Amino acid sequence: MKKLYLFVLTLPLLLIYACTSTPSSDVADATASREAQPLDSVSLQMIAADLVSPVFLTQPPNDERLFVVDQVGVIRVVKDGQLQPEPFLDLKNKIIDLKDEHEERGLLGLAFHPEFNSNGRFFVYYSAPLRRTAPNGFDHTSVVAEYMATGNNREKADPASEKVVMYVDQPYDNHNAGTLMFGPDGYLYVSLGDGGNKNDIGTGHVADWYKKNEGGNGQDVKQNLLGSILRIDVNSGSPYGIPSDNPFADGNKGMKETYAYGLRNPYRFSIDSETGMLIAGDAGQVLFEEIDVIKRGGNYGWNVKEGTSCFNAANNKEPLASCPEEDSLGNKFIDPVIEFKNTMSFPQEGLGIVCIGGYVYRGENYEGLDGNYLFGVWTQHHEKPDGAVFAAQVSGETGPWQYRKLYFKDRPNNAFGHYLLSFGQDNKGEVYLLSTDEEGPTGKTGKVYRLE
Repeated sequence: MKKLYLFVLTLPLLLIYACTSTPSSDVADATASREAQPLDSVSLQMIAADLVSPVFLTQPPNDERLFVVDQVGVIRVVKDGQLQPEPFLDLKNKIIDLKDEHEERGLLGLAFHPEFNSNGRFFVYYSAPLRRTAPNGFDHTSVVAEYMATGNNREKADPASEKVVMYVDQPYDNHNAGTLMFGPDGYLYVSLGDGGNKNDIGTGHVADWYKKNEGGNGQDVKQNLLGSILRIDVNSGSPYGIPSDNPFADGNKGMKETYAYGLRNPYRFSIDSETGMLIAGDAGQVLFEEIDVIKRGGNYGWNVKEGTSCFNAANNKEPLASCPEEDSLGNKFIDPVIEFKNTMSFPQEGLGIVCIGGYVYRGENYEGLDGNYLFGVWTQHHEKPDGAVFAAQVSGETGPWQYRKLYFKDRPNNAFGHYLLSFGQDNKGEVYLLSTDEEGPTGKTGKVYRLE
C-alpha cells in the first residue's frame, strides 16, 4: 500500500482565529527569511459567481465538471465554464438553520467515490439538527452520508438515496472540521474538530489524561471521535468497515475509526496526488495556527500544546513554561511543519485570522509553484475581507517549511480582496480559491477563482 501522510488545515468559514507560520525558533528570523524570498505574482480567472458561501470544490475522477459545495446546503456544478442553474443536490431541508454572521455549521464536505463514474456513489458531510438520542444541551449532529447520482453521465443526485454512514453529536456550534477525502488506499478520511467552545473545555469535553488543562477531546481517544482525523472503509461493513492498520483497529486502546488525533479544528486537509502526503491546517486558539503532516497514529498535541507552545487552559494567552513531550500511550507529540502567529493576538507579526489549509500545486499554469503547498488565511484584518495566500516549499515530513506570500496581478494593491473560505483542486492539479465578502453565509458575493 502506498505510504500515506496527512496535513491538516482549517476552517469552514472561520473555524478558528489564527494561522501562524513560524517554526518554533526565532520569529523575527523567520519573518526576515520570508521577506528575503522573491515575491510571486499570479493571475486569477473567475470560474463562478453569485454563490452564497462556497466552502469546497472538487472534481470526480475522469470528469470535466467542477462541483462546488455551498455552505447553505447545495452542491452546484460548473460545466463547460458555466455555473449550472440547477443544483446537483439540495440539502437545505437537512441542515440546521444557519446564522447570518460567523457560522461554522452547514454543508461542509464532499467526496466522490474513486469509481463514481461506474457506481454513482458520493459522500457528504453536513450539520443536521440535534438528533433525539444526543446528550442534553448539545448543539447539533454532524452527519456523514452516502448518496447516489443517476443518469448515464451521473448528471443528478438522487435526494432519496441517502444512507447515513456516521452520526457525530456536537456540543457547540463551532469547530466542526468538515473535510471528506478518499486516499490512494481507497479509504475515506474524515476530519472532526474538538467539539467547540474554547480551550477544549466545557459541555461535551471529556476528562483526559493531562490534568493540568481541564477537558480534552483532542487528547481523548476512548470516549468520542472529536479532535481527530478518521479513516473508514465504505466498501465493506455496515455501515462501514475498519482498515486493519488503523492505530486502534482492535479497539483496545482507542476508538477504531481514529487515524490521528490531538487536533483542534482540522477544517481542511488534502492529499497530495504525487506523494500521498496528507496535509492539514489546524486552527489554533488565540496565539498560533499550524499546518501538519498527518501520520497514522500521530498525536498533534492539542490541548497540551498550541502549535509548539505549551497551552494554558486557565489563561490561553499565557503559555505554560513546560508540558509533557508525549501522551499517556507513549506517543510523542508531532510538531507542525508550518506555524504562524494570529493577528488577533499579534497585530504586527501575525499572518492573519483563521488558517485555511490548501493543496500541493500540481498544475501547469505556474511552473514556479509546482510542488509548493498553497495555504491561506481567512482575512488579514478583523472585519475586513482581506484574505491572503501563501506558497510553502515542501521539504520533508518534519519541517519547518519556508513560505512566501502570493500577490495577485491586476487587482487593487495586488491583494486578494475577499474573505478566503477554502481552496479546491481539479484533476489536472490546478488550484482554486473560494471566497465571499460577507462574514457569514448570507448574500450572493460568493465567488470561485482559478489560478490562471
